[in-house]
Amino acid sequence: MKEKGLTKILMSILLVLISIAVIVIAFVGIYMPKSNKLKNIIPDFKLGTEVDGIIEYRLVPDDTEEEQEVWVDSKGKIRGYVEDGSEHTHEDESVEVTTDLEETNTETETNDTGFNEEVRTIRKNEKSSLTESNFEKSKKLIEERLERAGATEYAIRLDKATGNMVVELSQNDDVSYLYQVALSAYGEFDIIDYQTGVVLMDKSHLVDAGVATNLNQETNNYDLYLQLSLDEEGRQIIKEISKQYVQYTDADGNTQTDRISIRVDGSSIMTTYFGEEYDEAILNIPISSGVSVEDLNTYAESIDSVAFLLRQDTMPVKYVQDGGALFIESSLSKDVMNVIYWSIVAILVVTVLIFFIKFGTRGFLAGILNACLIGLVILVLKFTKVVISVSSIVSLYGVVALNLVFLIKYLRKLKDGVQGSYLDTMKKYYSVIFPLVVVSFIFTFFVSATVTGLGEVLFWGLLLQLIYNTIVVKYVLEGK
Repeated sequence: MKEKGLTKILMSILLVLISIAVIVIAFVGIYMPKSNKLKNIIPDFKLGTEVDGIIEYRLVPDDTEEEQEVWVDSKGKIRGYVEDGSEHTHEDESVEVTTDLEETNTETETNDTGFNEEVRTIRKNEKSSLTESNFEKSKKLIEERLERAGATEYAIRLDKATGNMVVELSQNDDVSYLYQVALSAYGEFDIIDYQTGVVLMDKSHLVDAGVATNLNQETNNYDLYLQLSLDEEGRQIIKEISKQYVQYTDADGNTQTDRISIRVDGSSIMTTYFGEEYDEAILNIPISSGVSVEDLNTYAESIDSVAFLLRQDTMPVKYVQDGGALFIESSLSKDVMNVIYWSIVAILVVTVLIFFIKFGTRGFLAGILNACLIGLVILVLKFTKVVISVSSIVSLYGVVALNLVFLIKYLRKLKDGVQGSYLDTMKKYYSVIFPLVVVSFIFTFFVSATVTGLGEVLFWGLLLQLIYNTIVVKYVLEGK
């Protein structure tokens, strides 16, 4: 019996020491040498825009226009822009095509287009497209892109009369990446005659877009493709293209090549020709080759971002940035956050002293264990990257208060020698706060980062409280 009692005492001491270590790690961190400096390997809180400020982009419909040479059919419809060959100097020659499509570097040839060449004034946005419905649709597309790109917090304000937009992003995110994939992209797609610029197929024939991979058995590396699914008309167009855009020998015995250029938002992602007739509804565009297993997801996500744009409708209004990105500071400075952070530490220290005075050694241990629980909650919030907003801070104070209420009731029952003190306290405590448990669970799945942060703090706090108090606190306090 004495050995059993001694083992329980030693286990309790060990748990208390571990608790103190958790407290230090949560509130101070773990510092390791890196680049001749000590770096804290415990991540910082992910601060929301209410606390950390916002990055603001102002977007306005592009009202520019310019004269351009275009190809026009017999009905006066523009069929493409006359190419002078200058844009092809950036052609990527490193991509190796492993399908029926083959790459070439031969000189540009001039084809007989069958269209008239005219000079027209081209507007980035036709006046007919600048409507309230198109402004709303553009806003919705940007919202979908921001969600898809993983923006933690954002807000979009739209002036329905002018189409001007103000987009607010969190500093926690890679705002440059978000601007590139969500704000500046249009989602246009076409296949053009590389020699002339005549559009051969547009986005209307795309059914779907995704990522395809092929494992090279010899190198154990992957080739990645942008996979395009075409409708039946698109399939027939590609079939006809594959007959015309080939390598051939002219009357003088010279090798000539007619090529196509596959473009996204006007930028060529591949220039190629066909080795044989292509009669498939799936078109694989090689993007990356020799990708290792470790880098596969990174490359695939990058290609899928392009595929997502192609799956979306094209932006009906073309926007440009009005001025540079603006940083708008929060009314809550980081100094205020430090005060809030260390005030929690002060509350926990005072709690240890009060518990010791009122409940003796058992109260002192309860105070230490309470601080450890809050430390665990803070660590979980940091590692799960819960967005800390004003409501999240209030929730954290709430978790501290709730656990203090639980411990006070529990310690009183232990002091009075009540049988089944822990179970009795649990029943009464959770019968009162059960609605709060439900609310925290529901709030966790809200779209708003403010509400989600509140819910996640409560959710993790109450979950850890239940597990930690049942396994650790009960064991240590009832062993005294």
